[in-house]
Amino acid sequence: MRSKRIQREIDDLVAQGWRIEEETPDRVVMVDRKYGSVGSHILVALLTFWFSLGVGNVVWAAYNYVANSQRRVLWDDGDACPGCGAAVPATADYCPSCGEALERGVDPTDAITCPDCAAVVTDGSRYCPACGATLSSAVDTAS
Repeated sequence: MRSKRIQREIDDLVAQGWRIEEETPDRVVMVDRKYGSVGSHILVALLTFWFSLGVGNVVWAAYNYVANSQRRVLWDDGDACPGCGAAVPATADYCPSCGEALERGVDPTDAITCPDCAAVVTDGSRYCPACGATLSSAVDTAS
């Protein structure tokens, strides 16, 4: 699922004529292709029509299509609020900017629980962030 910040950026770029070229769970590649300006095509047509019967214009458009393409990669940051896009500390349960509840996925194989309150804590923590209990015994037994 995309964050609201990424979705807003995608919607803004699509409104400007960009297209989604590639999409993965953590990034979206947007592309904007150009064929060249009308004035440049008129100039190429005037200079080459007598010789190539318009093939120069096709070549000019193909060149612009390849050379003047723009790409933009939008990354979905894991440390950003899905609501407002603000930077969020890894230990926060709520966004400090907008207050939205954050869903934190914890790998159950790496999870250590607090012996007092059963909160999930990160490996190497000395104190529980939920209740403040000392975790040295929990970390030693998990290692």
